Amino acid sequence: MDHMIDLQLNYPVLDGHEELLKSTMVQALSEIDEIIPICKTGGELADREVGAKWLSQPGYAVAWKNVFIGMGGHNALVTAILSANLNNKVMATDELTYSNFKAIARLMGLKIIPCVGDADGMTPSALAKACETFGVEAVYLMPTVNNPLGSVMPLRRREEIIAVARENHLVIIEDDAYGFLEDVIIPSFFHLAPERSFYIYSFSKPLAQAIKTSYLLAPDRYAERVIDSLRLTGSTPSALSTLTLNKLIARGALQSIIAAKRQEGNFRQQQARRLLNNYEVIGHKNGWHFWIPLPPNINSANLSHLLFDRGVLVVSSDKFAIHEVSHEQGIRVAMGAELDFDSVIKGITILKEELQKLFQPDA
Repeated sequence: MDHMIDLQLNYPVLDGHEELLKSTMVQALSEIDEIIPICKTGGELADREVGAKWLSQPGYAVAWKNVFIGMGGHNALVTAILSANLNNKVMATDELTYSNFKAIARLMGLKIIPCVGDADGMTPSALAKACETFGVEAVYLMPTVNNPLGSVMPLRRREEIIAVARENHLVIIEDDAYGFLEDVIIPSFFHLAPERSFYIYSFSKPLAQAIKTSYLLAPDRYAERVIDSLRLTGSTPSALSTLTLNKLIARGALQSIIAAKRQEGNFRQQQARRLLNNYEVIGHKNGWHFWIPLPPNINSANLSHLLFDRGVLVVSSDKFAIHEVSHEQGIRVAMGAELDFDSVIKGITILKEELQKLFQPDA
């Protein structure tokens, strides 16, 4: 097989942005000697001030002292868990959640409790019940353009989740990997409950995978542990990535890239739904991924294997499910790994053919 069509990985890439990133990195590289000797764990003051401005919203100013520069989203997530002393503790999350969070949880000895949700995300009653039954100490959420479902948790639901968290003294960890695709400003959990919330904003999705820089917002009381955790898990931030990012933000280039990715995501989402108009497709309007629920008699892992044999990679629901054996079946289709959208269309067409065979086996 000459080429596998990758509908599995999800790093949204647009034609033309690569050259902009390269030229900015070259410019940053010419200035790098000035900043190598003074790079600090958690980021330089100037870098943290850029992050504070980027993450502030009207009515919700972020202070630089709460911003820490990490080496990507995974580094920030591990840092949050270590800083709050959550390793080997009990944490709640959605029934379907980010697959690499599951991997991190296993490595760090976390016991994960799945909580049911609805169209607005995790329900407060499910979280409260998990606290009462299992002694939950923290909750991990992707409330804005959820992975894999693409849902957005409205403000009212966030406030209800915070009420449960405060009543049960929970730490909240918010992963905002895809939130840049939502064009309506919604306060983060850190904005609403800064005393107990960690917030992760990484740049591999909004900008490029090569930019190993992330912003971590953390409560004041964890500042010292955050620095220690960052030092031991990732040392100091990448000076080249951070300076490149600062330049792109200052010029307004990153904002333009995000706007273009929203527009392209909207186009791809519409095209995918048009092709799959006979099937339920769940996803964000600007999303670069979508979810197809499957009936109980269709195993998502088996469908994934069938597609693999035809040269298409997707992600089956067991990779996202906390209960990997017993869960609602589905597949996630990502549209951010193939630069050529014709390849994406070809892959979705093959998926449609396999779905037709499974849904109409006698046809």
